[in-house]
Amino acid sequence: MAEKTKLTLAFALLLTVGFLALNTLLFFELKKHVEEIIYYKAYAHYLLYSINPNHRGDENFALSEQMPTGFAYTFRDPKDQLKNVYVVVREGYFTENIKPSIKRILAMQFLLIFSLVALYQMVLEVLWKRVEEGRDFSKALIQSLTHKLGNFISVQKTNLSLLRKKYSAQALDRMQRSVELLEKDIGLILRLSQEEVNPHRVWTNLRRSLENTVSFLKEDLEGKKLLLRCEENIYVFVDERELDDILYNLLSNAIKYSISFIYVKAMIYKNRLILTIRNDFLNTGGKGIGLGLRLLEKHIKRLDGELTIRVKEKYNLHVCFREFKV
Repeated sequence: MAEKTKLTLAFALLLTVGFLALNTLLFFELKKHVEEIIYYKAYAHYLLYSINPNHRGDENFALSEQMPTGFAYTFRDPKDQLKNVYVVVREGYFTENIKPSIKRILAMQFLLIFSLVALYQMVLEVLWKRVEEGRDFSKALIQSLTHKLGNFISVQKTNLSLLRKKYSAQALDRMQRSVELLEKDIGLILRLSQEEVNPHRVWTNLRRSLENTVSFLKEDLEGKKLLLRCEENIYVFVDERELDDILYNLLSNAIKYSISFIYVKAMIYKNRLILTIRNDFLNTGGKGIGLGLRLLEKHIKRLDGELTIRVKEKYNLHVCFREFKV
């Protein structure tokens, strides 16, 4: 049985037990109240009898000087203190008086329990969704970190093997670059895991950030063509480190999974800044071209942005920035 169903059933059971205990208390209080009303009515008939000995009650109360077989109230005979007068209550009169109140209470409590369970289910769905999202996000962070570290260790093993044979400046350069790449990869994960830290946002030139990222990835671009179209005067209101993280991950993914070309374009459309990244890799499996995209979606949302992916003839990735100026 699903955990959510167990929680809902437990809550419903708790409410039911609680209301049963409350109903028991209310029943005895209501019974006491109804009995008091019936007693005062019976006493009123006794007073009428004291004034008029011919008074014999009504359809619900009957006066008798003989010991009755049913339920009755006993009073002293005003004519003879050694005798008793009995006010007999019609059978079923008590039930008829208490039954409507019991029905109203039960109906109200049923509606209340149903409403509380429905409200609880709605709140539980929202909270459970957040828990699952947090669990999936933590899992994605760990998987991404493991993947990045695995790649880093693999590269370092190769470089160390070259260094054991002979000194190689190229191997040292490769080691330095792999450390820089790991620093870039880990930077995104660390900033995502520290969501409570408020980013320091400033107006950042998008063109310059794109050029810096492309320059950093020029080694990965060997044999591929990258076309960049972005005006010089476009600025976005972001933390510069976060923008670098986003651009690095987007472009490195696009380069890694492209065949021969990558196209990057920034344009303003319907009061929004759209950054489009396209490559010539068609992924029919959806947007699973790297675990980093799942993390980037969350990272971009922190900047009040939006990440969408569309697959037509080419693979198109769009990032929408709401806070920008030209």
